[in-house]
Amino acid sequence: MVKFALRIMKFYQHESCGWCIPCREGTDWLKKTLTRFHARGGVEKDIDNIRYLSENMLGRTFCPLGDAAAMPMISIVKKFRREFEDHLDGRPCPFEKADVAELVVA
Repeated sequence: MVKFALRIMKFYQHESCGWCIPCREGTDWLKKTLTRFHARGGVEKDIDNIRYLSENMLGRTFCPLGDAAAMPMISIVKKFRREFEDHLDGRPCPFEKADVAELVVA
């Protein structure tokens, strides 16, 4: 889910028009934090900061893009916090190197 969160945030940061500050700065900070975190350079406080930044974007932008970027981050950190903590312990994403054939159920 850490890699998925990063992929989501890369999309929203790229799509942000930059007009309103919460969306422009929030998506950029979240993308930078998730990039560092996924590269195993994160610290425990980053997990709470991701949620905090997302919650502070929610409802504070001119268009719904900021809310659309914030809501999945809040949910991912809330529901999959353990995977973020695993990254801190040096464990990679569970499906990082999984073969697609292994995931197909016959």
